[in-house]
Amino acid sequence: MSGLGRILIIDDNPKNIQLLGNILNDSGFEIEIALGGHEALEWVKEEMFDLILLDVMMPEINGFEVCEKIRSDKKYDNIPIIFITAKTDKSSLIRGFNSGGQDYIAKPFDSLELMARVNTQISLKKSKEELLSTNNRLEDKVTQRTQELEQSNNQLQKLHKSKDKFLSFVGKEVGKPIQELNKVVNLIKHSAESSKLLELTNLLETTVSKLQFITEMASQLTNLNEKKKFDTDELFLNNVVEHIMIDQDFLFTTNNIEITNNIDTDVAVIGNKDLIKNSLIGILEIINECSKGPIQSCFNCFIENNEISLSLEIKPCDLDLNNFRNTPENTALFLSYSELVMVFHNGRFSFESKNQQSVFNWTFPLSKK
Repeated sequence: MSGLGRILIIDDNPKNIQLLGNILNDSGFEIEIALGGHEALEWVKEEMFDLILLDVMMPEINGFEVCEKIRSDKKYDNIPIIFITAKTDKSSLIRGFNSGGQDYIAKPFDSLELMARVNTQISLKKSKEELLSTNNRLEDKVTQRTQELEQSNNQLQKLHKSKDKFLSFVGKEVGKPIQELNKVVNLIKHSAESSKLLELTNLLETTVSKLQFITEMASQLTNLNEKKKFDTDELFLNNVVEHIMIDQDFLFTTNNIEITNNIDTDVAVIGNKDLIKNSLIGILEIINECSKGPIQSCFNCFIENNEISLSLEIKPCDLDLNNFRNTPENTALFLSYSELVMVFHNGRFSFESKNQQSVFNWTFPLSKK
Protein backbone atom coordinates (compact mmCIF):
# COMPACT_ATOMS: atom_id res chain seq x y z
CA MET A 1 0.00 0.00 0.00
CA SER A 2 1.24 3.45 -0.85
CA GLY A 3 2.55 5.54 2.00
CA LEU A 4 0.20 8.38 0.97
CA GLY A 5 -2.92 6.25 1.10
CA ARG A 6 -5.26 3.96 -0.77
CA ILE A 7 -8.35 5.46 -2.44
CA LEU A 8 -11.48 3.78 -3.83
CA ILE A 9 -13.19 5.72 -6.66
CA ILE A 10 -16.87 4.86 -7.15
CA ASP A 11 -18.41 6.26 -10.34
CA ASP A 12 -20.40 4.80 -13.24
CA ASN A 13 -18.73 7.22 -15.68
CA PRO A 14 -15.37 5.85 -16.98
CA LYS A 15 -14.25 9.33 -18.05
CA ASN A 16 -14.64 10.67 -14.52
CA ILE A 17 -12.78 7.67 -13.15
CA GLN A 18 -9.94 8.15 -15.63
CA LEU A 19 -9.63 11.84 -14.81
CA LEU A 20 -9.71 11.29 -11.07
CA GLY A 21 -7.36 8.32 -11.33
CA ASN A 22 -4.76 10.25 -13.30
CA ILE A 23 -4.74 13.15 -10.86
CA LEU A 24 -4.46 10.91 -7.80
CA ASN A 25 -1.94 8.51 -9.34
CA ASP A 26 0.30 11.40 -10.31
CA SER A 27 0.17 12.57 -6.69
CA GLY A 28 1.34 9.18 -5.41
CA PHE A 29 -1.90 7.57 -4.21
CA GLU A 30 -2.85 3.93 -4.82
CA ILE A 31 -6.16 3.75 -6.71
CA GLU A 32 -8.92 1.15 -6.96
CA ILE A 33 -12.14 1.64 -8.94
CA ALA A 34 -15.76 0.50 -8.80
CA LEU A 35 -18.18 1.19 -11.66
CA GLY A 36 -21.26 1.15 -9.47
CA GLY A 37 -22.64 0.96 -5.96
CA HIS A 38 -22.98 -2.82 -5.75
CA GLU A 39 -19.43 -3.37 -6.98
CA ALA A 40 -18.21 -0.82 -4.43
CA LEU A 41 -19.97 -2.65 -1.58
CA GLU A 42 -18.25 -5.90 -2.62
CA TRP A 43 -14.89 -4.07 -2.55
CA VAL A 44 -15.31 -2.79 0.97
CA LYS A 45 -16.29 -6.23 2.23
CA GLU A 46 -12.80 -7.50 1.41
CA GLU A 47 -10.54 -4.43 1.43
CA MET A 48 -9.79 -1.39 3.57
CA PHE A 49 -9.22 2.10 2.15
CA ASP A 50 -7.96 5.43 3.41
CA LEU A 51 -10.58 7.38 1.44
CA ILE A 52 -13.63 6.82 -0.76
CA LEU A 53 -14.55 9.20 -3.60
CA LEU A 54 -18.23 8.56 -4.25
CA ASP A 55 -20.36 9.80 -7.13
CA VAL A 56 -23.91 10.67 -6.09
CA MET A 57 -25.85 10.12 -9.32
CA MET A 58 -25.54 6.42 -10.22
CA PRO A 59 -28.10 3.89 -11.55
CA GLU A 60 -29.59 1.12 -9.42
CA ILE A 61 -28.25 2.51 -6.16
CA ASN A 62 -27.21 6.14 -5.66
CA GLY A 63 -24.24 7.48 -3.72
CA PHE A 64 -26.26 8.39 -0.62
CA GLU A 65 -27.54 4.82 -0.31
CA VAL A 66 -24.07 3.38 -0.87
CA CYS A 67 -22.71 5.65 1.87
CA GLU A 68 -25.46 4.58 4.31
CA LYS A 69 -24.74 0.88 3.65
CA ILE A 70 -21.00 1.41 4.22
CA ARG A 71 -21.65 3.30 7.44
CA SER A 72 -23.96 0.53 8.69
CA ASP A 73 -20.82 -1.47 9.49
CA LYS A 74 -18.90 0.08 12.39
CA LYS A 75 -15.69 -1.29 10.89
CA TYR A 76 -15.79 1.48 8.28
CA ASP A 77 -16.58 4.39 10.60
CA ASN A 78 -13.10 5.82 10.23
CA ILE A 79 -12.98 5.80 6.41
CA PRO A 80 -13.70 9.33 5.11
CA ILE A 81 -16.16 9.59 2.21
CA ILE A 82 -16.14 12.54 -0.17
CA PHE A 83 -19.13 12.95 -2.48
CA ILE A 84 -18.57 14.00 -6.08
CA THR A 85 -21.76 15.69 -7.16
CA ALA A 86 -23.34 18.27 -9.40
CA LYS A 87 -26.16 18.60 -6.87
CA THR A 88 -24.95 21.31 -4.50
CA ASP A 89 -28.35 22.51 -3.31
CA LYS A 90 -28.79 22.70 0.46
CA SER A 91 -31.09 19.68 0.81
CA SER A 92 -28.70 17.45 -1.20
CA LEU A 93 -25.71 18.52 0.87
CA ILE A 94 -27.61 17.93 4.12
CA ARG A 95 -28.64 14.45 2.95
CA GLY A 96 -25.03 13.70 2.03
CA PHE A 97 -23.74 14.64 5.48
CA ASN A 98 -26.61 12.81 7.21
CA SER A 99 -25.83 9.63 5.28
CA GLY A 100 -22.26 9.68 6.65
CA GLY A 101 -20.21 11.74 4.21
CA GLN A 102 -17.38 13.99 5.43
CA ASP A 103 -17.06 16.37 2.48
CA TYR A 104 -18.13 17.00 -1.11
CA ILE A 105 -16.57 18.19 -4.36
CA ALA A 106 -18.78 19.96 -6.87
CA LYS A 107 -18.71 18.99 -10.55
CA PRO A 108 -16.93 20.05 -12.60
CA PHE A 109 -14.14 19.81 -10.01
CA ASP A 110 -10.85 21.67 -9.82
CA SER A 111 -7.76 19.44 -9.45
CA LEU A 112 -6.20 21.70 -6.78
CA GLU A 113 -9.41 21.72 -4.77
CA LEU A 114 -9.68 17.94 -5.19
CA MET A 115 -6.17 17.36 -3.84
CA ALA A 116 -6.66 19.80 -0.97
CA ARG A 117 -9.82 18.02 0.19
CA VAL A 118 -8.36 14.54 -0.34
CA ASN A 119 -5.16 15.37 1.60
CA THR A 120 -7.17 16.97 4.42
CA GLN A 121 -9.45 13.96 4.90
CA ILE A 122 -6.63 11.41 4.73
CA SER A 123 -4.56 13.44 7.20
CA LEU A 124 -7.54 13.58 9.57
CA LYS A 125 -8.04 9.82 9.23
CA LYS A 126 -4.40 9.07 9.99
CA SER A 127 -4.45 11.46 12.95
CA LYS A 128 -7.51 9.70 14.35
CA GLU A 129 -5.83 6.32 13.88
CA GLU A 130 -2.69 7.51 15.63
CA LEU A 131 -4.78 8.92 18.46
CA LEU A 132 -6.74 5.68 18.74
CA SER A 133 -3.52 3.65 18.69
CA THR A 134 -2.02 5.85 21.39
CA ASN A 135 -5.18 5.56 23.45
CA ASN A 136 -5.17 1.77 23.10
CA ARG A 137 -1.52 1.62 24.18
CA LEU A 138 -2.29 3.80 27.17
CA GLU A 139 -5.27 1.63 28.08
CA ASP A 140 -3.06 -1.45 27.83
CA LYS A 141 -0.46 0.18 30.06
CA VAL A 142 -3.13 1.26 32.54
CA THR A 143 -4.54 -2.28 32.57
CA GLN A 144 -1.08 -3.74 33.03
CA ARG A 145 -0.22 -1.24 35.76
CA THR A 146 -3.55 -1.89 37.49
CA GLN A 147 -2.84 -5.60 37.49
CA GLU A 148 0.65 -4.98 38.87
CA LEU A 149 -0.76 -2.73 41.60
CA GLU A 150 -3.38 -5.34 42.48
CA GLN A 151 -0.65 -7.96 42.77
CA SER A 152 1.47 -5.63 44.90
CA ASN A 153 -1.55 -4.78 47.04
CA ASN A 154 -2.29 -8.48 47.55
CA GLN A 155 1.32 -9.05 48.56
CA LEU A 156 1.18 -6.09 50.95
CA GLN A 157 -2.03 -7.40 52.47
CA LYS A 158 -0.41 -10.78 53.01
CA LEU A 159 2.64 -9.09 54.49
CA HIS A 160 0.43 -6.90 56.68
CA LYS A 161 -1.44 -9.96 57.99
CA SER A 162 1.84 -11.74 58.67
CA LYS A 163 3.17 -8.67 60.46
CA ASP A 164 0.04 -8.44 62.60
CA LYS A 165 0.29 -12.11 63.52
CA PHE A 166 3.95 -11.68 64.40
CA LEU A 167 3.34 -8.58 66.52
CA SER A 168 0.42 -10.27 68.23
CA PHE A 169 2.64 -13.24 69.00
CA VAL A 170 5.41 -10.97 70.29
CA GLY A 171 2.94 -9.05 72.48
CA LYS A 172 1.65 -12.26 74.06
CA GLU A 173 4.99 -14.00 74.44
CA VAL A 174 6.90 -10.96 75.72
CA GLY A 175 4.12 -9.97 78.09
CA LYS A 176 4.49 -13.10 80.20
CA PRO A 177 8.25 -12.72 80.90
CA ILE A 178 7.69 -9.03 81.72
CA GLN A 179 5.16 -9.96 84.38
CA GLU A 180 7.63 -12.42 85.88
CA LEU A 181 10.39 -9.80 85.78
CA ASN A 182 8.14 -7.38 87.65
CA LYS A 183 7.64 -9.95 90.39
CA VAL A 184 11.39 -10.53 90.66
CA VAL A 185 12.11 -6.80 90.73
CA ASN A 186 9.60 -6.24 93.53
CA LEU A 187 11.08 -9.10 95.57
CA ILE A 188 14.63 -7.78 95.16
CA LYS A 189 13.54 -4.21 95.85
CA HIS A 190 11.89 -5.09 99.14
CA SER A 191 14.84 -7.21 100.28
CA ALA A 192 17.63 -4.90 99.09
CA GLU A 193 20.11 -4.16 101.85
CA SER A 194 22.49 -1.80 100.05
CA SER A 195 21.93 1.52 98.27
CA LYS A 196 23.85 0.22 95.24
CA LEU A 197 21.57 -2.80 94.91
CA LEU A 198 18.54 -0.55 95.34
CA GLU A 199 19.83 1.73 92.57
CA LEU A 200 20.31 -1.23 90.23
CA THR A 201 16.87 -2.49 91.15
CA ASN A 202 15.32 0.88 90.32
CA LEU A 203 17.12 0.89 86.97
CA LEU A 204 15.87 -2.61 86.24
CA GLU A 205 12.36 -1.59 87.25
CA THR A 206 12.45 1.42 84.90
CA THR A 207 13.73 -0.74 82.05
CA VAL A 208 11.05 -3.37 82.56
CA SER A 209 8.41 -0.64 82.74
CA LYS A 210 9.57 0.80 79.41
CA LEU A 211 9.62 -2.64 77.82
CA GLN A 212 6.10 -3.27 79.08
CA PHE A 213 4.93 0.07 77.71
CA ILE A 214 6.47 -0.58 74.27
CA THR A 215 4.97 -4.07 74.18
CA GLU A 216 1.53 -2.63 74.95
CA MET A 217 1.94 -0.09 72.15
CA ALA A 218 2.97 -2.83 69.68
CA SER A 219 -0.09 -4.85 70.64
CA GLN A 220 -2.35 -1.84 70.13
CA LEU A 221 -0.80 -1.05 66.74
CA THR A 222 -1.55 -4.60 65.64
CA ASN A 223 -5.26 -4.09 66.28
CA LEU A 224 -5.70 -0.46 65.18
CA ASN A 225 -7.29 -1.51 61.89
CA GLU A 226 -10.07 -3.24 63.87
CA LYS A 227 -11.85 -0.33 65.53
CA LYS A 228 -14.33 -2.63 67.23
CA LYS A 229 -11.53 -3.73 69.58
CA PHE A 230 -11.22 -0.21 71.00
CA ASP A 231 -14.02 1.41 72.97
CA THR A 232 -14.50 5.12 72.40
CA ASP A 233 -16.17 7.58 74.70
CA GLU A 234 -16.31 11.26 75.52
CA LEU A 235 -12.94 12.16 77.07
CA PHE A 236 -12.13 15.40 78.84
CA LEU A 237 -8.58 16.23 77.81
CA ASN A 238 -7.84 18.07 81.04
CA ASN A 239 -8.51 14.87 83.01
CA VAL A 240 -6.37 12.75 80.69
CA VAL A 241 -3.41 15.12 81.08
CA GLU A 242 -3.88 15.39 84.87
CA HIS A 243 -3.76 11.60 85.21
CA ILE A 244 -0.55 11.46 83.19
CA MET A 245 1.04 14.17 85.30
CA ILE A 246 0.20 12.24 88.47
CA ASP A 247 1.33 8.85 87.11
CA GLN A 248 4.60 10.21 85.70
CA ASP A 249 5.40 12.68 88.50
CA PHE A 250 8.48 10.79 89.67
CA LEU A 251 9.90 10.68 86.16
CA PHE A 252 9.31 14.40 85.60
CA THR A 253 10.85 15.35 88.93
CA THR A 254 13.90 13.16 88.37
CA ASN A 255 14.56 14.66 84.96
CA ASN A 256 13.84 18.24 86.03
CA ILE A 257 10.83 18.63 83.75
CA GLU A 258 8.15 21.13 84.69
CA ILE A 259 4.69 20.53 83.20
CA THR A 260 1.80 22.98 83.18
CA ASN A 261 -1.76 22.05 82.22
CA ASN A 262 -3.69 24.98 80.69
CA ILE A 263 -6.53 22.93 79.20
CA ASP A 264 -10.06 24.04 80.11
CA THR A 265 -11.99 21.44 82.07
CA ASP A 266 -14.89 21.31 79.60
CA VAL A 267 -12.89 20.48 76.43
CA ALA A 268 -13.80 16.96 75.31
CA VAL A 269 -13.13 14.67 72.36
CA ILE A 270 -14.53 11.30 71.30
CA GLY A 271 -11.79 8.71 71.51
CA ASN A 272 -10.09 5.81 73.22
CA LYS A 273 -8.49 6.82 76.51
CA ASP A 274 -5.66 4.27 76.46
CA LEU A 275 -4.56 5.14 72.93
CA ILE A 276 -4.56 8.88 73.56
CA LYS A 277 -2.87 8.51 76.94
CA ASN A 278 -0.11 6.26 75.56
CA SER A 279 0.45 8.69 72.69
CA LEU A 280 1.01 11.57 75.12
CA ILE A 281 3.25 9.47 77.36
CA GLY A 282 5.29 8.32 74.37
CA ILE A 283 6.01 11.92 73.36
CA LEU A 284 6.97 12.78 76.94
CA GLU A 285 9.37 9.83 76.84
CA ILE A 286 11.02 11.43 73.82
CA ILE A 287 11.45 14.66 75.75
CA ASN A 288 12.94 12.77 78.71
CA GLU A 289 15.49 10.98 76.54
CA CYS A 290 16.41 13.62 73.98
CA SER A 291 16.46 16.87 75.93
CA LYS A 292 19.14 18.19 78.27
CA GLY A 293 18.82 20.49 81.27
CA PRO A 294 15.67 21.92 82.88
CA ILE A 295 12.62 21.75 80.65
CA GLN A 296 9.42 23.76 80.76
CA SER A 297 6.46 22.17 79.04
CA CYS A 298 2.88 23.25 78.70
CA PHE A 299 -0.31 21.57 77.51
CA ASN A 300 -2.70 23.92 75.68
CA CYS A 301 -5.88 23.43 73.76
CA PHE A 302 -7.78 25.51 71.20
CA ILE A 303 -10.78 25.03 68.95
CA GLU A 304 -10.78 26.20 65.33
CA ASN A 305 -12.48 25.16 62.05
CA ASN A 306 -14.51 22.40 63.74
CA GLU A 307 -11.33 20.88 65.15
CA ILE A 308 -9.83 20.57 68.61
CA SER A 309 -6.05 20.87 68.81
CA LEU A 310 -4.16 19.64 71.85
CA SER A 311 -0.61 21.01 71.86
CA LEU A 312 2.44 20.29 73.96
CA GLU A 313 4.97 23.12 73.89
CA ILE A 314 8.46 22.43 75.22
CA LYS A 315 11.24 24.97 75.82
CA PRO A 316 14.11 25.35 75.85
CA CYS A 317 14.31 22.37 73.55
CA ASP A 318 16.57 21.81 70.55
CA LEU A 319 15.12 18.53 69.32
CA ASP A 320 15.58 17.84 65.61
CA LEU A 321 12.69 15.54 64.79
CA ASN A 322 11.76 16.81 61.34
CA ASN A 323 13.23 13.64 59.86
CA PHE A 324 12.23 11.33 62.68
CA ARG A 325 12.63 8.20 60.55
CA ASN A 326 16.37 8.59 61.11
CA THR A 327 16.06 9.10 64.87
CA PRO A 328 16.61 6.35 67.45
CA GLU A 329 14.22 3.43 67.08
CA ASN A 330 12.19 4.09 70.20
CA THR A 331 11.74 7.77 69.24
CA ALA A 332 10.54 6.80 65.76
CA LEU A 333 8.21 4.24 67.36
CA PHE A 334 6.57 6.82 69.65
CA LEU A 335 6.11 9.31 66.81
CA SER A 336 4.76 6.66 64.43
CA TYR A 337 2.43 5.45 67.15
CA SER A 338 1.03 8.96 67.62
CA GLU A 339 0.48 9.33 63.88
CA LEU A 340 -1.43 6.03 63.69
CA VAL A 341 -3.45 6.81 66.81
CA MET A 342 -4.62 10.08 65.28
CA VAL A 343 -5.49 8.36 62.00
CA PHE A 344 -7.61 6.00 64.11
CA HIS A 345 -9.36 9.06 65.57
CA ASN A 346 -9.87 10.63 62.11
CA GLY A 347 -7.44 13.37 63.11
CA ARG A 348 -3.77 14.12 62.60
CA PHE A 349 -0.52 14.41 64.51
CA SER A 350 2.22 16.93 63.75
CA PHE A 351 5.32 18.42 65.31
CA GLU A 352 8.00 20.99 64.62
CA SER A 353 11.18 22.16 66.30
CA LYS A 354 12.65 25.62 65.85
CA ASN A 355 14.16 28.44 67.89
CA GLN A 356 14.86 26.07 70.81
CA GLN A 357 11.19 25.21 71.11
CA SER A 358 9.34 22.06 70.11
CA VAL A 359 5.60 21.86 69.60
CA PHE A 360 3.58 18.64 69.25
CA ASN A 361 -0.04 18.77 68.09
CA TRP A 362 -2.87 16.25 68.32
CA THR A 363 -5.80 17.50 66.22
CA PHE A 364 -9.23 15.88 66.70
CA PRO A 365 -12.50 16.46 64.88
CA LEU A 366 -14.90 18.45 67.03
CA SER A 367 -17.09 16.02 68.95
CA LYS A 368 -20.85 16.28 68.43
CA LYS A 369 -22.77 16.36 71.67
